[in-house]
Amino acid sequence: MGKGKAEEMLFWTKEEYLKFIEAVKDKPYSYHAFQILYWCGLRVGELLALTSQDIDFDNKVIRITKSYQRLEGKDVITDPKTPKSKRNVSMPDFLCEELKDYIGRLYGILPTDRIFHLTKSFLHHEMTRGAEKAGVKRIRIHDLRHPYVKLTTKKFCNFLKISGQPHSCP
Repeated sequence: MGKGKAEEMLFWTKEEYLKFIEAVKDKPYSYHAFQILYWCGLRVGELLALTSQDIDFDNKVIRITKSYQRLEGKDVITDPKTPKSKRNVSMPDFLCEELKDYIGRLYGILPTDRIFHLTKSFLHHEMTRGAEKAGVKRIRIHDLRHPYVKLTTKKFCNFLKISGQPHSCP
């Protein structure tokens, strides 16, 4: 599945990420976008499609049901990358509080309005700026989701092992 020859995956340690996020804290759009990408493992298109109605603050969950693309100069909302990409993602308590505060500061936002009116290009620029400012290696934006995926996969495999469920986990 995917590319015949995938690009090398780069990772940040948690310490490197924390240096990076501190470096982009001066721009709330960037800060909150990267927080969601890192702590919730979203793809960029999923992030850019988020509306406030996709976030359940009571249950600390983000519902991923769509993806955003810019095609031929037009905003296009589509289904996520694969059928299994439709999912509910748990948020850490601190991120839930940060997002509640952030969305509360967005003037005149409706529940169906997108939260982030950013471009992929802007996020790439911010990734470069933040990495340089923090003194950490630059990674691809997509690589931000890998620690989350690895952690949740490991937790799921451990759950299957403990519960005696059949599994093919390492």
